[in-house]
Amino acid sequence: MIQSFVLNHVFQQMQRTQLSAVELVPGQVFQGKVLKLFPNNMAMVQLGGMTVTARLETPLELGQRTWLQVQPGGGPISLKVISQPEKQNQATEASMEGLAKGLGVPLTKEWLAFLQKALDARIPLSGGSLRAVMQAIREVGGGTTAEDAALFAMQKALPITKETILALRSFAGNSNLEAGMKNLLQNMHDLLTRPESIAAGIKEPLQQAAGQLAAARVILAQVQEKLVSSPTKFEGQVQRTISSIEQPALLLQESGDESVSKAPLAASTQGGIKRLMIELFERLGFFHERALAQAIDREAQDWGKQAGSVKGSLLQLLQHPEAKALPAPLREQMQQLVQQLTGQQLMMAGVQEDVSFVQVALQLPLPGGKHEENALIQIESRKKGPGQLDPENCRLFFYLTMQNIGETTLDVSVVNKIVSIYLYNNRKELPALVNVLRDSLEKNLAAQGYRLSLLRVMTLPERQNDRSQSAAHGFLSSNLTHYQGVDVRV
Repeated sequence: MIQSFVLNHVFQQMQRTQLSAVELVPGQVFQGKVLKLFPNNMAMVQLGGMTVTARLETPLELGQRTWLQVQPGGGPISLKVISQPEKQNQATEASMEGLAKGLGVPLTKEWLAFLQKALDARIPLSGGSLRAVMQAIREVGGGTTAEDAALFAMQKALPITKETILALRSFAGNSNLEAGMKNLLQNMHDLLTRPESIAAGIKEPLQQAAGQLAAARVILAQVQEKLVSSPTKFEGQVQRTISSIEQPALLLQESGDESVSKAPLAASTQGGIKRLMIELFERLGFFHERALAQAIDREAQDWGKQAGSVKGSLLQLLQHPEAKALPAPLREQMQQLVQQLTGQQLMMAGVQEDVSFVQVALQLPLPGGKHEENALIQIESRKKGPGQLDPENCRLFFYLTMQNIGETTLDVSVVNKIVSIYLYNNRKELPALVNVLRDSLEKNLAAQGYRLSLLRVMTLPERQNDRSQSAAHGFLSSNLTHYQGVDVRV
């Protein structure tokens, strides 16, 4: 099951990637040591594993250790000591407790651990942002998943609010989108068949929301059908298995982003998947806020048009003056689906404009999977341009629970259009089946200008067979070098 480890892994992947670049960002906090002193408050300072020459806003002694925060501005780097409220302009003791006091964080085991995670990820910190985090986590009830969501929101410079935490936590919960829409639509229909139990003013927006849900389910079914009907030249079990392997590749290859749509994964469909995916995203409401902003810019008066999506119609319904007349379980279902859609939007949003690395994640219920799970698709890439991924240099992960071949993970790495594919699965017959696929995969990649360098089948780690853990934990672990498998080299 893909649970909170999904969000935790994405956060950790971003952390590892950003730590690979020697870059100081205003607001980052380090435990520093003064190595040399120079005139004009300049000093050579050790910050973690880095040594920098910087201007100290507060004089320090040679060899002194304390917490230092990077200040905005150009060169030279300017560092300010973290002071405790009662000891302004005095260096804070070089301990986690001292830093917590300086930033106003409670001296509890949980919050000291949270602060350590933020430091390890080099997340810019401030007393204000941490107070916002504490308030939001209190409002959602706390817990490890909420803390991971807060760290991720801080990393991506998202608003630190209760709504943001709930949305990211909903994504980590991996509730099946198809099942959620189906259950909500059925409950809406049940209510609409009893008009005497519905307030007159809310009947129309309820019907509108039900219509949007029904339309979204139709489009999702079309996407699934298109994936299932993707042709292969194999028969019987080989055909079913290879189709199961190719489905996630086809999804990503034909996704809505032009730069991603060229990703070298498998033979293209006969057309239509890309259009359907864009239509599905629009119908679900992934572009709701953008459309709303455009309407405001145009001074549009017809706000009803902004409900033309599942998210828009549900928000309109929840904000209706007579919303409290609806059954509480139904309102809870609607709120949960809004949170799930918002969480998906946030996970697809990439990173800040000034960061060169893009990481997005997508959950989608695919045919052949377990009813309670989605497929997880994760994309890591350098930015090629504003809002664009680099299809010639990227990495793609798929985690799937397929009907025919069970738990399956694909790790696709593309470097200068040279493709390496690792497929993780415990079925003994799979290497032979994948070997049959090799020739067609190589030809399809070559037709798109890519070269297959490695296709390797490997077994899943033992811990992934432990159902008490998240199955995604094994896939999402970066330590995949110890697997044993079969090589197919081209």
